[in-house]
Amino acid sequence: MTDLEILAKNIRMYRHLKNLSQSDLAKKIGMTKDYVSKLEKRKQRNPGLQPLLKISRVLNVELSQLFMPDPEAVNIKFIVGEENLASLEKLLNEVKKRVEIRFKVDTKKPIFYHASDCECEKCKEKRGDKK
Repeated sequence: MTDLEILAKNIRMYRHLKNLSQSDLAKKIGMTKDYVSKLEKRKQRNPGLQPLLKISRVLNVELSQLFMPDPEAVNIKFIVGEENLASLEKLLNEVKKRVEIRFKVDTKKPIFYHASDCECEKCKEKRGDKK
């Protein structure tokens, strides 16, 4: 997959996760709907750094995530001191209520399970939801 294909796929995915239309995203970044459409169809050859920075801010993702082949498979590392351990435990308990998480030590791939009511495209596909 080329960088342009990855960029197009990720912009579309993150835009859908934010429930934004192409027009909504275009307005928020100060560009035209045609520009966003061309990005998502891989027809915008030189998207430019400034528009991509604006897109990443609107979609609330790091710019680098727009170019990741599998942005959901991101390792998250925590360094926790004794003073923060209670806060982290409280946070994890709150997260566990909404999302099934499993931890493995020293693995190359993170293990992350979405909540049963997750609305991302992969979960909808797994459940067999109609588009």
